[in-house]
Amino acid sequence: MTSRETAPINPLPSSVIIVNESTPLISHDQQLAGGSLHADTSFHLSSVIALSNEPATRDKELGGLSLLIISSLLFTGVSVLVKSLGTTFPSFEIVLARSCTQLPLGLIGCFMLNVCPLGEKDVRKWILFRAVTSVIALSLFFYSLTVLPLIDATAIFFLGPIFKVMISAIVLNENFTIMDGFYSIVCFLGLILVARPSFLFNHVAFIRFDEEEEYQRSFGIACALVASLMSAMAYITVRKVGQGTPVMVHVVYFGCVATLLSIIVLACQLQGFVVPSWSWHEMGLLLMTGVMAFLGQFTLNEGLKMAPIGPVTLIRSTDVIFAFVFGVAFFKEIPGFYTMTGSLLVMGTTTAMSLYRWHRQELRNAAIRRRRSRDRLTRQQQAQTAS
Repeated sequence: MTSRETAPINPLPSSVIIVNESTPLISHDQQLAGGSLHADTSFHLSSVIALSNEPATRDKELGGLSLLIISSLLFTGVSVLVKSLGTTFPSFEIVLARSCTQLPLGLIGCFMLNVCPLGEKDVRKWILFRAVTSVIALSLFFYSLTVLPLIDATAIFFLGPIFKVMISAIVLNENFTIMDGFYSIVCFLGLILVARPSFLFNHVAFIRFDEEEEYQRSFGIACALVASLMSAMAYITVRKVGQGTPVMVHVVYFGCVATLLSIIVLACQLQGFVVPSWSWHEMGLLLMTGVMAFLGQFTLNEGLKMAPIGPVTLIRSTDVIFAFVFGVAFFKEIPGFYTMTGSLLVMGTTTAMSLYRWHRQELRNAAIRRRRSRDRLTRQQQAQTAS
């Protein structure tokens, strides 16, 4: 048996871990401790989306799924706050306020857990790289929220799993199957419907924009796309960092990089700095962006430890649903036919692709378990014969 077959590999589906702002920060071992591995040597797709039959385990899984729904609500709530604040403050100033809230919370968490906020020396460069890619993703996503409808920005950002599969095929030499290609094509068709580029949709009178609006919208779409790409890179970096790095260490790195980058952008006047009015309402909203994001990340990671991955993959699609509901409720953004169709295509294909890849991985794991069972039986028979 080769070294690659010594243990089943059980990565989380990328649609689970690529969400509004950041990827989960739990280690690989903690991820495996979440969704229960199948003990039998066979695998059926229906088992992926099923809960345990044992009452205690089932209650734990339901608790994990509840935490993930709360996480989706919190992250969508952050998006609502960013979009609301974006009418007054530039996006990098909102990022600065968020990071200035998150950084102290991360340091307090490190102190309470008695861990070094710098992390292990041999993986610090990868933790830093993950923080840089995540901060870029966050900053660009925040900007896209200020110029695009909530559901548009969220649906485009939901392309992260597609980019993750492509990058993994190039960087990690993972297989890119025909089904992966099919899902990618359908997903990018959904992107076209959401983006509605003028050279394809100029004949549709009710979605025409003037020149300035078209430029602003196109730039916002580009920012959301790059944010999605950087989020996928952050996920791959989490895999490179591996196990053993506490959640709060990632939070501290993220807060430091976000604070530094925001200060540089604002100091160089790449975005103008708006002096806050220091009203309780305004400062409360800025503070809540950091608090809600911190709680969203915490509930995401705790939920992933408890819930089975199959239902988790379906639960994560609620990000787009919440974006639609909150966009209509708070900003009166009623999406048209093209936006709804494109968003459903993106949400459906990324979820289907993640379940498909999870299915393939579980089949490989089942094959490894069967091989181990045969090897163990052979050794037992040989031992009995020798005795």
